[in-house]
Formats: sequence, structure tokens, C-alpha cells
Amino acid sequence: MKSLCILGSTGSIGTQTLDVARQFPHEFHMEALAACNNLELMKKQVLEFKPRIVCLFNEEKANAF
Repeated sequence: MKSLCILGSTGSIGTQTLDVARQFPHEFHMEALAACNNLELMKKQVLEFKPRIVCLFNEEKANAF
């Protein structure tokens, strides 16, 4: 199993990468997710992929997490 760290997980490339990981759940483990502002999508990604590390660049929104 390969560990992944997705920078920009809520952007277009990040969401496409997560789509691929979703298709092969026994091949990829999500180690970390990082995003800038999209708190709602980040919450959904965290619940689905259960990464060990989560980073949200917007400090105000991160505190609401």
C-alpha cells in the first residue's frame, strides 16, 4: 500500500487524484490532506479518507474545523 499526501486536495487536480485513490482503496492510504479555504469539502475528505495529518491554510477556517 502506498501512502499519499495531497497538497491542494480541494482543488481540481486534488479532487481528481482523490477520485483515482477512491477507485483503488487497497492500493492507497491517505497520509495527509492540505487545502487553502474550502472547509466543507475538506471535512468530507477527512471523514472519507481519514488522513493522519490535515492542514487548512486559512487559519480562521482551520480553527472552526
